[in-house]
Amino acid sequence: MRIPPRLSRLCLGAFAAVGLVVSALAVGPAPAAEAQSNFRVCAAWNSASTSGGIGTGLVVKVYKRGDYTCAQKLEYMADNYDQAYSGSSVAHVARMITCEEFAERIGIDDDPCDRLTQNAIYKFTSSVDERYPQDNPSFSYWRP
Repeated sequence: MRIPPRLSRLCLGAFAAVGLVVSALAVGPAPAAEAQSNFRVCAAWNSASTSGGIGTGLVVKVYKRGDYTCAQKLEYMADNYDQAYSGSSVAHVARMITCEEFAERIGIDDDPCDRLTQNAIYKFTSSVDERYPQDNPSFSYWRP
């Protein structure tokens, strides 16, 4: 007995649909972005336009138990801030905050710790800087 062409096309379509579903299940959902849970950031800045925001300044990524390193780096940043931002000084600091919190407070969606080398100091821009807000905050290496 011969299968009618319409039924044949219908079966082929059903097999294709089942194949797509099985492939999607085998691959699974896309992996979620993983935050660097063993790291924190310490930041120094002058001003921000929002309460709780972090304006343009200096940041360092440290190990999550690196309180001493954070304190040393913040002291260095405060002493040398005017070399990074001429005519400016540190007015605010954030100690040992998560990378996610830092990202939120400067106005970016991704994990900034992916871009930072541990214990290196970076200049960064912020979307909530009081004088010079940036639409696309960025990072640039500044000092070891």
